Amino acid sequence: MVEKPCRMRTVLAAALIAAAGAAALEGQVSLDASITPTPIADLDKGGQVRVSGQVSGAGVTSVLVRVTTSLGGSSQTHVSVRAGRFGAEYPAAFSGAPVLCPCALFVDATADSGFDVFRAGHAQAEVLLLVTDSRSGRIPDLPTAFMSDLRDAGGKVDRDSTKWPGVRATVNLYMRSQAARYCGVARAGFDLDRPVDLAWFKSNLTLYEFGYRDRDWSAPLGARVAPTFFQSVWDTWFNSSNCHPLDGNPQNSAASNYLPYAFSNDFADSLIAFLMRQSPDLVALDDNVATICREGTQNLLAMQHRGADNFALTDHHGKRETYTAGAFRYGMFENGEFITEGKGWFYNPAFNDYVMGGVLNGRCMWGVGEALRREPAGPLAARLKESLALGVKFCLLDAQPLGYAKKTVPGNVYWRDAGEHAYLALGLVAACAAAPELLVPSPQDGQPVPLRRVCVQALNALADLVSPDNQWSVYPNVDSVAIAALADGAERLPECPDAVRWRETAMRVADAWMACGAGDAKEPPVHFGLRIKSDRMTFNWHELSPGCADRKAIYLYQTGHWIHALARLYAVTGEARYRDRALAMVRYLCGANPWHVRLFNELGGVYNWVDDTDGDGTEDLLKQDMYPESTAFCQIGIFHLLRAVNARGK
Repeated sequence: MVEKPCRMRTVLAAALIAAAGAAALEGQVSLDASITPTPIADLDKGGQVRVSGQVSGAGVTSVLVRVTTSLGGSSQTHVSVRAGRFGAEYPAAFSGAPVLCPCALFVDATADSGFDVFRAGHAQAEVLLLVTDSRSGRIPDLPTAFMSDLRDAGGKVDRDSTKWPGVRATVNLYMRSQAARYCGVARAGFDLDRPVDLAWFKSNLTLYEFGYRDRDWSAPLGARVAPTFFQSVWDTWFNSSNCHPLDGNPQNSAASNYLPYAFSNDFADSLIAFLMRQSPDLVALDDNVATICREGTQNLLAMQHRGADNFALTDHHGKRETYTAGAFRYGMFENGEFITEGKGWFYNPAFNDYVMGGVLNGRCMWGVGEALRREPAGPLAARLKESLALGVKFCLLDAQPLGYAKKTVPGNVYWRDAGEHAYLALGLVAACAAAPELLVPSPQDGQPVPLRRVCVQALNALADLVSPDNQWSVYPNVDSVAIAALADGAERLPECPDAVRWRETAMRVADAWMACGAGDAKEPPVHFGLRIKSDRMTFNWHELSPGCADRKAIYLYQTGHWIHALARLYAVTGEARYRDRALAMVRYLCGANPWHVRLFNELGGVYNWVDDTDGDGTEDLLKQDMYPESTAFCQIGIFHLLRAVNARGK
């Protein structure tokens, strides 16, 4: 977990494209008022959503406002400006707009005559509103085009699929957006319905692996056993900086010489984001969600080692780890081959994410636990239970003599470190909701004990590891995941005598982080950076890791984790301060940012990080680097927040 920011900075350096012209938007049109104090709009408030904003410039008497729903419909209207402000009710003021239901609303506004982001001098504001209905308990689904298989429940694909109209509308909207122009990927006249544009989208702007989507899967392809496969990035990302040459010749830079792959933990993240859609409180935009979740789970299970042998190889440094039954492989190429030392990402000797237990097992076990919770009696339930037992045995028992797992002073066992253990704990708590009495090996002596007991000791280990400064780490991702795990445990195991301790520990740590100022910020921070002192954060990673660039960076996968953590605390405690800080981060993603655009965009994707390159305290660099971690963690966090707000709002 500690390597990822610098790791991704290195490999994505070639993709950094400055957001030229961002300053031109400043002070012209803003839709921030539409998402302040919250981007969540409840239909309980009369079935209308207020779209409002501000305009600078005395000569502006009206603005053009367009609203596109996540279902694909779009309508627009001119709204009068008075004293620099404008506002209108949606759908009432928009001719032809449908009756509103829980959905995502993409709202654009401009003082120009149209929404042509390629016209010289054009500027527009873009925000996202999330419409819920607390009366029925329903929440909106979040857009999925970034991870979509473009296949419906009946097996039809692309333009013949039932999901095509909605996906086409949202992809086209993104490709013609201000945000896409800042990122350097916007295309005038782009239409997903054109074969050439569809092919470009599949290769350059989606995580779903389309190369084998339509293959006959009656026989497995290597270790891969099902179509649904989420790559760690889009096809054209793979090159000599992050993959091994298939022909062994590093001078051959042809794209065909580098095979796309998925890290197993990234794959698990994307799967969890889809699993969260298997819930009666939303109507999934994608009618193939059940198949995607089942097929994705099958491929995740295929990445877990079952044999007693050690699958690790001797690496570039002459060291061999010990990964036996229950450990997850590092990842899988799209053709079903496993990633090993010396291949894929690990072709580079400097990339050592797999060392000393690696950063893979915790998140994979989280995925397994969530899959079991969603289908406790489904066709994969027996395999998921077996997977959990094997994972517990490896991570909390077999890993102890290897040094990958350790004991706290009171004797509770934890996997690798607080952050990686917290992912594992999230999976165990999720699984406990479905199979609390499932027998798994005890971390203490290997004897069969109920999963509930192992879950309790895993949560106690987290509570044991908190420092006197009320933190586990300087890293915001570590502490946010641990907070989420403890909050989950307190809610789902309330009868446990330790539940009060878990809840209070999570609150103390969250409150300590929320009280931190940031020396490199103009205003009180919205996001969370490195907590290098008990009361101070920094967003300059160079202060801790000189190898990182000496400038401010906000990592949005960490923002997603914190939305998740604070949403779970709000659900458990009802304390408004957790809700409000989470909402502030969601507002930033939805458009209340220096660019006035959607960082959680029409595709459902979220950019990996944003930068302040000139050191003036305001982020100024936006680039197309959507990534599974940022996307999945933000979607997971927002789903939790929507559910908590809906429940608490009743």
